[in-house]
Amino acid sequence: MYYSGKEIIEIAVRIEENGNEFYTAAAEAIKGDNDIKGLLLDLAEKELLHIAVFQKLEEQFEAETFEFNADEASDYISNLADQHVFGKAGAGAELAKTVHTPQEALAIAFKFENDSVEFYTEMEKRTGTNAKQLIRQIIEEEKEHAAEIQTFM
Repeated sequence: MYYSGKEIIEIAVRIEENGNEFYTAAAEAIKGDNDIKGLLLDLAEKELLHIAVFQKLEEQFEAETFEFNADEASDYISNLADQHVFGKAGAGAELAKTVHTPQEALAIAFKFENDSVEFYTEMEKRTGTNAKQLIRQIIEEEKEHAAEIQTFM
């Protein structure tokens, strides 16, 4: 299976949109004001920044930029996208409905950030040099998010 740069960016944007939806809804589900609620709202805002970065990158990519046409790589990327906590449209809002405690929200958030690091690392490996730096920056931010979440777990 072959993925164009546009398709890969669409997957990345969907992941970030779902992350924003999850963080926002999970924060709303947490009663009162506390540090975990504040963390989730902060992460929701950061997901919006990532969406803007990916949308800007989309303008620069041509179909050949991502080399996902090799069967092995294509299957791997497809699996990563399908298995990502927020890989499907609307997954963030749906998953937030299952959250009953701040700790459940943190566990989902931690998995989301680590899944994102894995997906974006594969994305970075197969992109041209223009985008590598921006994707690397997002990977580092996702790692920081995971570390920050872990301090609350």
